Amino acid sequence: MTKQGREIKTQISNLFRTSYGTVDIQTLKSIYLNLSSWVEPIEETSNWDRLINQLRFNVNNVIHKELRDTEFKNKAIVDLDLRASGIKKGKRSFMRCEVTMFLNKKNSHHIKSKVLLDKVTNITQKIINGPLLKSEYITFHNNKR
Repeated sequence: MTKQGREIKTQISNLFRTSYGTVDIQTLKSIYLNLSSWVEPIEETSNWDRLINQLRFNVNNVIHKELRDTEFKNKAIVDLDLRASGIKKGKRSFMRCEVTMFLNKKNSHHIKSKVLLDKVTNITQKIINGPLLKSEYITFHNNKR
């Protein structure tokens, strides 16, 4: 038996492409959340690695606060992909953030259930309106130029 994944596109923000899904729809154990956008620095800084790590840390904190008292385990993996080596003022770089969240075993939701859609939408909005859009160093755009 082959595993079959599913992805659902969501339109939560004009600045970000968003979607969520699972790698195995038959035994729904985890949900991934994808956010992507083009990033442009507001000003130059000498240590982009530190700022990107701080952004990842802030996204991780938002997610763990939102996972309390939900159908998800209080465990998540945050993969923020933004290359520090190519960031400079006046140039846009691509950013992708994937968050993997794990469902409690006792829950048997379908990937398109309203409960999961509402929770994933809420978490996505908190990430976008929290650590991402409140960043002092970068702005987000829906296209490369």
